[in-house]
Amino acid sequence: MIGDRIKEMRLQKRYSITRLAEKAQISKSYLSQIEKGLNSNPSLQMLHKIAASLGTSVDYLIDETNEHVEATPYVTEEWMELLNKAIGQGMTKEDFIEFYQYLSFKKNLQAVKDSGH
Repeated sequence: MIGDRIKEMRLQKRYSITRLAEKAQISKSYLSQIEKGLNSNPSLQMLHKIAASLGTSVDYLIDETNEHVEATPYVTEEWMELLNKAIGQGMTKEDFIEFYQYLSFKKNLQAVKDSGH
């Protein structure tokens, strides 16, 4: 399922497997394994890289009931203020990534609980 979604999005974007692997900064063989279903449990970090490169969300890639919504990146003044405040308090890029991954995991875990699985 995850591999099918990735391949579908990749083809819609007219990306070769090589181009997507380069954009996501992952190996072509790893991406190929995911698409073919040989690796059906990629890490959240890898899914995040792939989703960001495709302009979609990790949620879309892992949840077949989720509809794709094109990512529209924007940064408001409020976001910049929050970002600058966090950086001023010593937060690093790696901290932001880790926090984002934690929140994504927590959200997905809650979705699984809510669905009764």
